[in-house]
Amino acid sequence: MWKTGNTKWKKLDNAAKIFPSIASAEDPEIFRLSCEMRENVDPAALTRALEASLEDFPQFTDTVRRGVFWYYLEKSGIRPEVREECEPVLSPLFTDAGGLLLSVTYYKKRINLEMFHALTDGTGAFVFFRNLVENYLAEAHPDRFDRSEVETPDVSRREQAADGFTENFKKGVGSPLSFDFLGDRGKQKRVYRFSEPKTPDLRQTVTEGWVSAGKVHAAGRAMGVTVTEYVCAQLILAIHDTMAPADRKKAVAVALPVNLRRYFDSDTMRNFFGIVQITYDFSTGGEDLEAVALSVKESFARELTRENMERKVASQVKMERHPVVRICPLFLKDFIMKTLQSVSMKRRTVTLSNVGRIAMAEPFASSIERFDVFNSSSSRQICMCTFGDKMTLTFSTIFSEHEVERAFFRRMAAVDPDIIVAASYLA
Repeated sequence: MWKTGNTKWKKLDNAAKIFPSIASAEDPEIFRLSCEMRENVDPAALTRALEASLEDFPQFTDTVRRGVFWYYLEKSGIRPEVREECEPVLSPLFTDAGGLLLSVTYYKKRINLEMFHALTDGTGAFVFFRNLVENYLAEAHPDRFDRSEVETPDVSRREQAADGFTENFKKGVGSPLSFDFLGDRGKQKRVYRFSEPKTPDLRQTVTEGWVSAGKVHAAGRAMGVTVTEYVCAQLILAIHDTMAPADRKKAVAVALPVNLRRYFDSDTMRNFFGIVQITYDFSTGGEDLEAVALSVKESFARELTRENMERKVASQVKMERHPVVRICPLFLKDFIMKTLQSVSMKRRTVTLSNVGRIAMAEPFASSIERFDVFNSSSSRQICMCTFGDKMTLTFSTIFSEHEVERAFFRRMAAVDPDIIVAASYLA
């Protein structure tokens, strides 16, 4: 919440505290949401829509400032301008000079929202983005869409601004300085990591594919696994397809961001997620798709429990509240955060994030072709979302080689021969 007696600044939520410290040229900690409309975007209508959405979600014009002990959020007073897209995707937004931490652009039929991760997570951003798209349609076609049908927040400003971690922290859970937030809770086999050349300017490259959600769901159901478990298994096998023989004795570790709102009573619009890790060892598990999928299913059942999520929440809150951490000056916290992030990245091969099914009420849904989401990465990440029967699977990476992406989409083409793949780089 906003600090009493000061309406200009507020604390970053627990998860957000790390992002200003670890943002870099390799990973500026930006994510993008896109919506492909069925007609070209009207920039004037989009401008009016953005103004209307920010009336309901004013916190997204905050900026991050550097304090003595912590970064903090400050009201910027700046209104974003809608622009035609002309810069590389996932370009940095956060600097010590302040400024807006979101960008709204358009290109032909596509509306894009890019945001610095310290403001919110993917779940919170999609609430705002759905509102923006609905406002846009109401502005562009007032004869077809009634503004009263635009979905607005049904929770208070206090609930939107709540820190889900501190509000759901339980004393006595976890050890005093547990490192569960790193996504790994113990010793594990040596993990395979990509060793590919990076793009010369560290530009993020994007590869996205569109498949039938129904066909993917049917393929997973035939094996008794969920869509996320099925895609995770295909991803693990795609990585195995591209590994050198000498590397195949290493484990493939998939980091999976988890929306903690599913486990706790929270309507926060701020960051509220945890990381679990799914590890597969080919030397003991075999290379059959069904075997991998069932192993992934067992790992999901073990990791995705209320008890485990409570432990992760407690771990992060205890770390923030530790007396030594609290008195460390910010420059030292930056070093610690970067070190912990480096350790975390060495324990994972790839990140998989499933935003899930995006619901849009009629009459708005019929004017939308699809949605897309992806995140900047210093390694390789795949994000997925579904709208209607269109499932979008998007890789983002700073690597200049894309053999993993090709192997993955070849596998998905066996599920849906009508797959469409597009890329932001020269093949």
